[in-house]
Amino acid sequence: MSATAVVPVPTRFESLVARHERDVLRITRSVLRDEHLSADAAQEAFVRLWRRMGEPGDALERPEAWLHRAALSSALDVARRREVRTRGETSANPLEDVRARVPGSPIAQASEAELHERLERALDELPEGQRTVFVLRHEGGLALREVAELLDVSLATVKTQFARACLKLQARLQAFRDAAQETTG
Repeated sequence: MSATAVVPVPTRFESLVARHERDVLRITRSVLRDEHLSADAAQEAFVRLWRRMGEPGDALERPEAWLHRAALSSALDVARRREVRTRGETSANPLEDVRARVPGSPIAQASEAELHERLERALDELPEGQRTVFVLRHEGGLALREVAELLDVSLATVKTQFARACLKLQARLQAFRDAAQETTG
């Protein structure tokens, strides 16, 4: 018997889940911004890992990078499925839903809700690459180098996409800021 023991797949899988679960959930949350959908996407990423581990020629030399890509891919798949299901559906009163979650005066709630809505719309209008980079960096807390590794693109590309996303969001939200200042001043 050799000195290096082969770790059984279930034990290896369990240790990878324990070690990377938080990061996988952080990535799925940053894309989906919904706890339940994020958990579903994270679970899907780990199912992909389980299936991959059973294949001959296991290509998981860098399981962290592979899992990050799987988490992003799973989250984007869930987002696409959700978009297809909800296309054309509208809430009876979405502003009421937001007001119920935002503390403060009714005026502050309305302003906060409108700002949140405009930011969401502005994010949705970004090209997918810019939106993904921005969400992973800003809401996911990943460094630009980590985003580049996760997306398997160059750091220069990520920096460019992030900068363009920031400029577009800034321009779209500037009009809201200007209008808010006119009403208060």
